[in-house]
Amino acid sequence: MLNFDKIKQAGSLMKQMNNLKKKIDQLESVAETNDGSLRVIVKGTSSIKAIEIDSSLLNENSKNNLEKNLVKIINEALKKAENSSKNIMSEVTGGLNIPGM
Repeated sequence: MLNFDKIKQAGSLMKQMNNLKKKIDQLESVAETNDGSLRVIVKGTSSIKAIEIDSSLLNENSKNNLEKNLVKIINEALKKAENSSKNIMSEVTGGLNIPGM
């Protein structure tokens, strides 16, 4: 026999999860160098929204240094986005680690 209360709870949980996914999709995480000359903005879905490079870097820094700094702050921004997503998801899951979420 079907347990309609459990089905109703599952539907409610799915609705909450979809709302949280929308909330995560709207998040933006920012990382930048100490001097603010490089900045990366990552969307909650872990895609890069923007990379901002101060024009002074194009003349001062070597290509190698610029590339190293970009990798560093991109990874930092992605980590911030991942942590923000996990925090939002834990609101519904109560801290449970649900695969695929």
